[in-house]
Amino acid sequence: MPDAVPLLGFATPLFHTGRNTSVRRGQRWHGVPRACIEYAPGQLSAPLELRTELRRFDTLTAADLADEHDPACRTPPGLLAVMQQLYPGFEQDETVTLVHFQWPASG
Repeated sequence: MPDAVPLLGFATPLFHTGRNTSVRRGQRWHGVPRACIEYAPGQLSAPLELRTELRRFDTLTAADLADEHDPACRTPPGLLAVMQQLYPGFEQDETVTLVHFQWPASG
């Protein structure tokens, strides 16, 4: 099914209105144009447009992470700790994909 919209999953589904960023290990999400997000158990967003960029983890700055959806991940050391929990064996010199999306204002 080529037109299927993928599900962008989150261990910590905390989002703020406006631009949000999620950092993913590797290149899997690079170039994906849109995705749905499970923001609560069984609750999916409409498809959201994604903007992605590849970076080496050890080049990220706090400014790059200012819109991180998870407050624990808005600094490189905080993000590294979470990445190492989520992705066993994760190293600072790995390529990551920054996934940016706009979260709508609630109701």
